[in-house]
Amino acid sequence: MNLRLLPILVLALLASSCAPSPVAPAAAGVAPMLQAPAGQPFEPWLKAERERVARQREAAQQRYRDEELVCWRRFAVNDCLGEAKRERRGQLDVLRQQDLQLNALERERRTAQHLRQIEQKAAPAPGAPSVERRQ
Repeated sequence: MNLRLLPILVLALLASSCAPSPVAPAAAGVAPMLQAPAGQPFEPWLKAERERVARQREAAQQRYRDEELVCWRRFAVNDCLGEAKRERRGQLDVLRQQDLQLNALERERRTAQHLRQIEQKAAPAPGAPSVERRQ
């Protein structure tokens, strides 16, 4: 083996080990698609979902606080804290995506309701004479 290529090979190996590895979708914590239940009132479901997300967010924050206390008792504090922060960030990202989905569902629902109101106002009343304009 040529000794001049050895430093290049070592640098290439070091660079590849420092590169971030791709995260599998299951490990990334992909947020499940939220769908309003058919046949049930939307508002109570939305309120319950928002409360569920808030509870999960608070639980993630509490887990982080607990892990933070454990980390301060270890020798490698920074590494432990970094791992705890990454874990919390992953959990909070999933919850944020669920929040965004709930907001989108609520916007769609309000838009549809607003369009129905506009259509009802624009529709002529039954039995009312139709007015045609001649040009």
